[in-house]
Parts: sequence; C-alpha cells; structure tokens
Amino acid sequence: MSLSRQFGLGFLSVLVLVFLGTVWINVNSTRSYISDQLSSHAQDTATSLGLSISPYVGMEGGLPVVDTMVNAIFDRGYYESIELQDLDGNSLLKKVNPPKPEVVPEWFMQLFPISPPITKTEINSGWVMAGELTVKSHPGLGYAQLWSNAKRTFVLTLVLFVIGTLLLAILLKLITNPLKVVIRAAERIANRDFNPIEYEPKTKELGLLVKAFNKMAGVLSKQYNELTAQAQAYYKKAYLDPLTQLGNKQALDNKLARIFTKTEDEPAAGFLVLVRLSSLAHVNELEGAAIADEYIKNVSKILLTATQRKGELFRSRGADFAILLEDMSDEDCLSVLEGLSEQFKANNSDMFKNGYAHMGVAHFGADTQKALLLEQADSALTSASTFPNGWQLASNITVQQSHQSWREQLKRIINEDAIDILLQPVKNFDNDTLVSECLARFIDSTGENYLPMAQLIPESEKLLVSGELDKAILRKIVSLLSKSPESSEYKSISINISTASLSSLDNVDELVDILKQVRGKSKNVIVEIHEHSLHRCFKNCVFFANKLREIDCKITIERFGSSISAFAHIRQIRPDYIKLDGSFTRHINSVEENQFFVSSLVSIAHGLNIEVIAELVEDKDEARCLHGLFVDYVQGYYFGKPEVWS
Repeated sequence: MSLSRQFGLGFLSVLVLVFLGTVWINVNSTRSYISDQLSSHAQDTATSLGLSISPYVGMEGGLPVVDTMVNAIFDRGYYESIELQDLDGNSLLKKVNPPKPEVVPEWFMQLFPISPPITKTEINSGWVMAGELTVKSHPGLGYAQLWSNAKRTFVLTLVLFVIGTLLLAILLKLITNPLKVVIRAAERIANRDFNPIEYEPKTKELGLLVKAFNKMAGVLSKQYNELTAQAQAYYKKAYLDPLTQLGNKQALDNKLARIFTKTEDEPAAGFLVLVRLSSLAHVNELEGAAIADEYIKNVSKILLTATQRKGELFRSRGADFAILLEDMSDEDCLSVLEGLSEQFKANNSDMFKNGYAHMGVAHFGADTQKALLLEQADSALTSASTFPNGWQLASNITVQQSHQSWREQLKRIINEDAIDILLQPVKNFDNDTLVSECLARFIDSTGENYLPMAQLIPESEKLLVSGELDKAILRKIVSLLSKSPESSEYKSISINISTASLSSLDNVDELVDILKQVRGKSKNVIVEIHEHSLHRCFKNCVFFANKLREIDCKITIERFGSSISAFAHIRQIRPDYIKLDGSFTRHINSVEENQFFVSSLVSIAHGLNIEVIAELVEDKDEARCLHGLFVDYVQGYYFGKPEVWS
C-alpha cells in the first residue's frame, strides 16, 4: 500500500471516529436534556392538576368534573398516561396515549431510548387523603425533537467531514507530490539518467530530501563521466593512431581475430586491402616530419572518403594502412579499388618520387587462415608498386551471382518463409541460460542447403530488401515463440535487428507491431541493436528503444566498444545489456590491453545497472579471464553451439 494511501486512510479513520463520536455525544446530550424536561413537565402537571381536582375527588358526583378537567389537559397530547386511583389502589380514572411517534424511525428509538419517569401526587380532600394522581409525559415529542436535532447535527458534521476530507486530500497532495518527484528521480537514476530535480518543495524536510537526491545524482553523474573519460582515454591510447585517429595495429589485430573466429552464424567473407604510402620515407627525409605528417593525413582522408559506410580503416604502421571490406561483393570491391587508384593518381606530384600510394588486395572466406591472408595481401602490395594502376590482387575476382538472381532468391525466401531459426545460448558462469540468441539461416531453392550468409546479407542491403527480410525473420520467430510452451528451455530469446531496418521510422513501427503479437511473452524477448546502427540512425534507435520498453521488451547493444563513440549513446538508449564486440574477447587471456579495456567497460556498465555479455568465447582460458573481469554472461561455442529451433 502506498504511503499516501496509508496517510489518507489513517487520517480518514480519525475523521470518521470524530464524526461518529460528535454525533453520538450530541444526540446523547440532547436525549438527557429532553428526559429531564419531560420529568419536570410531568411533575409540574401532576402537582397543578392534583390541586385543581382535589375539591371534587371526594365529592359525590364530582368524578365527571374531574374527568373533564383531566381531558382538558390530556387531549393536548403531551402525556402518555394520566391515572387517578383511590386509597385502595382502584383506578377511578385512566387516560392512555400510544407512546410510538410516527415520524421517528424504530431503529433510532431503539438506539436512543427515552424513558420518561412516572410522577405521582397525593389528592387530599380537606385534611383527609382521597387518592393518588399519576402522570407520565409522552416521549413522542421528545423523540421528534431528538430526531430533528440528530439530523441537523449529522448534516452539519457531515459537511465538516467533507471539508476536512478535502483539506486532507490537499494536504496529502502537498506532502506526496515532492515524494513522487523524488521517486521518479530515483527511477531515472536507476535508468542511468542523472539530471537533477528542478522541483523545489516548500516543506523544509522535503526540500532537504530533494537537495540530497540532487547531490547524489551529481556525484553519480560525475563518477560516470570520469569512468567514461578514463575508458575513452585508454581506448584512444590503446586502439587509435594519434596522428590520424584511425584504428591502430592492435585494433586491426582485434578485428582480424574476431573475423577469423569461425562460426556458422557469422562466416568470414570479404577483402583485406593494404595501402602503402610509396614515397613517405623520401618525403620525410627531404621535406621534414611536418610535411610527411600532412602526407599521411591526406591519404587517410582519401581512404576515409572512399570507404565510408563500406569498410573499416586502420593505420597498421608508419607508411601502411589496412582496409577491411567485410561482406562486400567482388564488383563493389573493384569499384572501391578503381576509385582509390584514380584519387592517388590525381594527388600525385613531383614531390612523390616513388608514386603517391599503392595497394595490395586479398580475398578471404570461411576457410581462409589469418596468416595466409596477411601473406597474400603483403605479396600483392609488394607487386603493386610496379603496376601502372597502383594496385594488385592476390587472386582473381569473379562475380558469383547476378543481382537479378539474388533478387529472385530473396523474393522466394520472403514469400515462401524459407527460413530456419537457430538458437545459441547465452549463459552465466554457473551454466544457467539467460537467453537464446536467434540466428537466421536461409534455405536455397533445393530445400537441402543454406545460402551463404556472407553474400546474401550484402545483396539484401544493396537490393533494398533487408527491411522486408528482417520482418520475415521476425514473423518466423514470433510464430515459433507463440507455439513454445512456458516450460521450454527456449522461452527467453534475443532477436537481432539490422541497421537497414532501423533506417526508416515506418519500418520501425512495423517491427514493433510484429513484436506486440507476443505481448504475453514480451518480457522474455530481448532485442539486439548493433552499435553501428547508433551511428547511422541514432534518433530512430532511441525511438525504437522507447517503443520496446512500452511493450516490456528488453534491449541489448551488440558489438559494443567497437568505436569510441559507443559511450556517447549508452545513456540515451538505456539498454538492459551490452554485448562486447568479439574483437575484445578473442584471446583476451593473452592481451592485456583488451583486459584493461573490458574491465573499464564492465565498471561503467555495472555503474549504470547494465549487465555485460561477452560473445565469441571459444575456450576455457578466455572464459576464466572474462569471469575474473566480472563479465555477467558469455556466449560462444565453448558454452553451446547453435541448434535449429523446431
């Protein structure tokens, strides 16, 4: 029961008791007064009437006169009974009026009974006692007066009671409103919102409470900002090149470690492009370090422009850059290479004795070894310096399927629901399953094999059907979840939503409408938003996150930490979980930089009441290290392989 309700009921109970007590005391006092009045009235009447009839009581033929005199008084209705008795107790004259009044309820007379006393007086004839006169006042008028007084008292007290209740409600509102503000502030703090309370209560004690909360929020905000700044500073030092602010050699190694962690749900596919500044040593020697730095910066700008939204760029060492083009088709890779070649030629001049820059390219797939890929790319880079176009492929590129072929495949998948859902568990270190992540597989036209994800996903984005594909996957998952019994081990699931799907608000609304179909089980649904989506369409992601909370779904930011801007978004999205980018968890037991960075991320997340999941955990040593860093949950082949959800 809420505090305001307890206060209200307590004060209301007191008011009710005061109300009933006031009515009872007032009516009882009036009843006592009326009883005394009736007694006095009866005594006065008995004395007066006794004196009036005493000359006629002993007189022969005097009884009719007595009867007339008694009737004159009795007929006024103020008496219940008048009786005249002789000395032997025989009734000479008796008048009786029914005691029950018509206007007063029976229950009231039983609750407040009036019993008027019987008064007696002696009747003397001369010096001789002739009889006894008995008079009893009628209670009807007393009841009527008491009933009327009780009604007036009740109405007046009721009015005061209503006024008191209204004043009580106003008082409670004045007391509880600041408390509600403080409660909402506490909830905001729990949801990682440290904005101060602007409301200033007039009550001194509540004002002190608000000030205390604002102080606490300020301290927490400062601690969060300090932790964030510390983590960002370490990220820059450990993973960014200070000159170009691109990922450094360690960041590239982390990324390659993630790519070459072979999993069925994310097969490796794409291109590694190594770029070397052909004349950096010559420029540095003849023109100086400042000009050489400008040379490096200009090349990095060209590479950033060419690879924007297409791949990731790293500066691996002094004169070398590396570009990772994941999930890119062969023809798109050729387009990027040709565009860069033209840019390099356009920027070439006499200052660059050995040319502006040259590139070596190697393709990687699900079966490629990391060492072999680097060797092939490096060999191609060495050869490229002698080629007129400035780049060299380690292997020939062929376009595997046409766009039209993929369009037909994707249309068939969506229309025929040619989708299998695989589930991979996310567990704690006691081996208890938190949730199972849904991984989609797309069945080819034969119905026997799965289509290659590394080609299908890029083609769906290129053909602008990734949103429809996401909705088809989501409908499939909702259908399976609705059929899943509560006792099922897969009763809690996580669902990935692509960046393309979040780029359109209309598409976001459709995704939410589909998720509403599992409202009864929505508390068991966790929606995963890629950190990359936060950079591409942040406002849509915030809108989507708010809609998800309205239907009781939970939120995870996946691939968290892959960029320094991750920290800027975490407070606005307010996720329930963050899933660390796999590049930090692979071989974390042997990479101290990653251990320190993950420890910082975990501290920030736990300070914001966010739990941390590590993915791509493939062996015991990685799991033990992550446990020591206080990561909450883990996911990977070491803890469970994906299984088809049937």
